[in-house]
Amino acid sequence: MEDHQVKKWSFRDIIDLEYFFHKDAVSQSAEDQHYLNERDRNIFLDSVRPGIKEGKTADRQFTIKTWLNRRREEETAEEAVLPGEGFESLYGSFRLLFILAGLVVGGGAGLSFLTYTGNRPVNVFVYLTVFVVSQVLLLLLLFVLAIYRLKKGAFLSSCPLYRAIGRFMFRTVLWARNRVSDKLGADRRSRAEAILGIIKSKGRTYGILFILPIFILTQLFAMGFNLGLLVTTLFKVITADIAFGWQSTLQLSSAAVHTLVQKIALPWSWLVAGDPAYPSLAQIEGSRIILKEGIYHLSTPDLASWWPFLCFSVLFYGLLPRLLLFLGAVAAQRRHLRALDFRQGVYEQLLLRMTTPLVSTRGRRVVEAGTAVKKQEAEYSGKDQAAPDDKAIRRNLLVMIPDDIADACPQEEIESAVRNRFAASITQLMRINKNYGTDAEILANLKNSSLPADIDILLIQEAWQPPIAEYITFIKNLRQAIGHGPCIRLGLIGKPLADTIFTPIKEVNRKIWTRRITALGDPCVYAVGLVNNAS
Repeated sequence: MEDHQVKKWSFRDIIDLEYFFHKDAVSQSAEDQHYLNERDRNIFLDSVRPGIKEGKTADRQFTIKTWLNRRREEETAEEAVLPGEGFESLYGSFRLLFILAGLVVGGGAGLSFLTYTGNRPVNVFVYLTVFVVSQVLLLLLLFVLAIYRLKKGAFLSSCPLYRAIGRFMFRTVLWARNRVSDKLGADRRSRAEAILGIIKSKGRTYGILFILPIFILTQLFAMGFNLGLLVTTLFKVITADIAFGWQSTLQLSSAAVHTLVQKIALPWSWLVAGDPAYPSLAQIEGSRIILKEGIYHLSTPDLASWWPFLCFSVLFYGLLPRLLLFLGAVAAQRRHLRALDFRQGVYEQLLLRMTTPLVSTRGRRVVEAGTAVKKQEAEYSGKDQAAPDDKAIRRNLLVMIPDDIADACPQEEIESAVRNRFAASITQLMRINKNYGTDAEILANLKNSSLPADIDILLIQEAWQPPIAEYITFIKNLRQAIGHGPCIRLGLIGKPLADTIFTPIKEVNRKIWTRRITALGDPCVYAVGLVNNAS
């Protein structure tokens, strides 16, 4: 498979990727974790590394997409329908539904409005207000709210309209799931429920990328509405003798109306010259409706001169802006998919499993002061050694260590632990949690000096101690100080031994810290054992 094909992402890929992560998250025991380490490392050795051209380095998109393709092959070998395929099919149905709904609503509105009894012409001012000015105002409101939400960092996710559409889609999916749940096996039911869980929980990870599909559906409805209105207007003009006129209680002169019409027609007057672009001054004068005089004195050509102008107004102020927004949203969707950096915690942990050589432990006995002590030594299994290319997707680390254990951690030992676990270099070592004033000063310095793009934060923490509120608050304040770019890793260590503080953690402690960190709702904060639990 070509490199550009491997790195090309779609919504189907994102849904399947998160589904596989959801399945792996169920694996909590040490045996399960060992299996995941072995599986993902083998995928890297068998599929990723051979696909790296000589002289090139692996990047995150290529590595994760190759992993996804391998997982799909394993899953589809069991004849399973993956959630990504279900989402793709469902979204295709929604696109068609929104277009058809727009056509029906627009066509019905136009048909109802253009009903002509023969004694009262269609008021062009009312037509423009209902079908053109209202859409222009909606577009302006959308633009203003978009600018406001961009400044607030919320964009469309807080817009009531898009939340309503999202709820409609969610309830439709829920209804469909309930209708067919009795006919599905337990496995497929869990897959359908996984789709809902993925869509609900990953909005923060992918941001606007998960809002754009709803925005696209909205534009498809608006495009269908304007197409339905245009088709209905043309149909009534062709099949009926529709009269258009204008009237107003305000003392508007025909010249003033002509000037207004000229300005409205600026977008297309350069393309269509003459009468089709907009009515002439004489035609406007001849189509003016005066209530006490009726319409019998008005000229039929003057009354019919308005319909091209009205159709052009709907086309240029209704349909084309929505088409441009639709194309822009599709382009933005592709751009955001191409720009995925996979920097969140779950991806960091996957890459760590893939690029960390498999290790096993063997015991040896050492006699110390007359006592036989069994020590564990780690060794790489077979020829599984880290290659230079494996480190291309790693990050350098700014390490923070609590003050109460800092003296027991020589810098050489910290560097060795970080190098063995993450194959990363330490750019700076900081002591934290000494007192409130020191922590505040550290956070202020970090906020005032932006971190380099290739640096993450590593917090070393004893996992056997419970995650107290003050420590969690420090993590939140740290995130505010460094922004949303760098990831924050918690390097968990177990209870210290006589000769070292860097020991493996117990599974129960890992679960406690993982649940507490996950509750923060920050996709780029995650906990991982700093010392491999080799077996």
